[in-house]
Amino acid sequence: MHPPSPAATAMDFSQNSLFGYMEDLQELTIIERPVRRSLKTPEEIERLTVDEDLSDIERAVYLLSAGQDIQGTSVIANLPFLMRQNPAETLRRVLPKVRDSLQNLLKPPFRRCGQSVKGESHKSRKFR
Repeated sequence: MHPPSPAATAMDFSQNSLFGYMEDLQELTIIERPVRRSLKTPEEIERLTVDEDLSDIERAVYLLSAGQDIQGTSVIANLPFLMRQNPAETLRRVLPKVRDSLQNLLKPPFRRCGQSVKGESHKSRKFR
């Protein structure tokens, strides 16, 4: 038989000790409250839910077409897996959607950047 571990001998199960543990647990519930606020509502969960019968390729195409940004990011992160699993379908169906998603995602910042550069170039021309 093994000798008792130092942690086991240090444990105190007296009533005073248990009340101390209860106070610690109550403090944790205060910490937990902000986490609960960040949990998804049933409507948000419904929007994030995808039919389980879809193949990985179909799911990727759906998420890139109608999913939220974080879901599209997940598809992009899993492209190597999709390429190993079914390279032809990934190239034919998923990559065009990835390209479209990236173009749509990047349009607003590039437009703002272009407008900013355009505005700067007009300003510099006025002073020449």
